[in-house]
Amino acid sequence: MDKDTVYEDKYYKVINPDSPLNCRDDGGHLILIKKDQVTDRSDLTFEEAIDFMRISMAVGKAMYDVLGIERMNYEDLGNWGVDSPGGAKMHLHFMGRAHEQTHQIRGHHIALFPKGHKIYDGHLKRLTMDQIISLRTRVNEILTEPKYVQMAEIAEI
Repeated sequence: MDKDTVYEDKYYKVINPDSPLNCRDDGGHLILIKKDQVTDRSDLTFEEAIDFMRISMAVGKAMYDVLGIERMNYEDLGNWGVDSPGGAKMHLHFMGRAHEQTHQIRGHHIALFPKGHKIYDGHLKRLTMDQIISLRTRVNEILTEPKYVQMAEIAEI
């Protein structure tokens, strides 16, 4: 597992993106990526779908616990990839919402600047290595809880 990976199993990987769409000061940003790419969640097998939900629940809970966020936003976007070779790839954005926002407006949906905007050139801060290590540890603890173990068994993890 590389240093920017929060979680990885046979279907998915959760990463700390190089260019976050949500600054760590606003609650942070992680991305769930399917290893064998598909266009849409409707293309998932039932095992992959269960694992997708299992991971999204555990990572969201870990972000609450570790980052102390007020709210968790799960964003299934993919619009910026429509013109990429092979088209859009299914993935999920985890956008934490801090009690006090720096770049966002509390109580409003996440505002994204257009693709290629200079704000994504290092202005929005990534989660720190300490935060990634703490999130990794907390996700692994959460995944030992009975409901997550049952989901993993059904997903054949």
